[in-house]
Amino acid sequence: GAKFAVKQIPLIHHHLRVSQLSLKAMYPPQKEKNKKEIQQSDSEDQENLKIKKALDAALSPGKNIPMNAFMLWMSGNGVQIFSVMITGMLFFQPIKALMSMDSVFERYESPKTKSHLIWPKIVYVALQLLTMLLGLYKCFSMGLLPTATSDWLAFMEPKQILEYSAI
Repeated sequence: GAKFAVKQIPLIHHHLRVSQLSLKAMYPPQKEKNKKEIQQSDSEDQENLKIKKALDAALSPGKNIPMNAFMLWMSGNGVQIFSVMITGMLFFQPIKALMSMDSVFERYESPKTKSHLIWPKIVYVALQLLTMLLGLYKCFSMGLLPTATSDWLAFMEPKQILEYSAI
């Protein structure tokens, strides 16, 4: 057993030297940066990270849309308390989220990132509106939207009869 271990040690040592040499070839040593360049690259990395996190926050309402669609499908098309409550939730939660949109994105704002946060905010608003459209579709499927002419009969003028006939 000892002879076997002794023969393996030089092979392992040789393998480690080769891997260290290949690492040096893959990652050549970089020039040393002065403090100003390091601070600038760190601040750029911070700004890019803030923009990326803001986009993640903007996409978070989109993760709830499939769950909400499934809940709407499970509640059916009848006008029951459960389906009305879910539909109401699909209107009130996006409105509440849109009213507090500034607090969602304020942690990502800085003088440098302010102009870059426009697209995440647009995406956030679009996903909230999509959630509201899902609620609007549910109202349509339950028959709560006035889409037929018979829904507007109260506002129509009665037909004027022009002539009568006696038979």
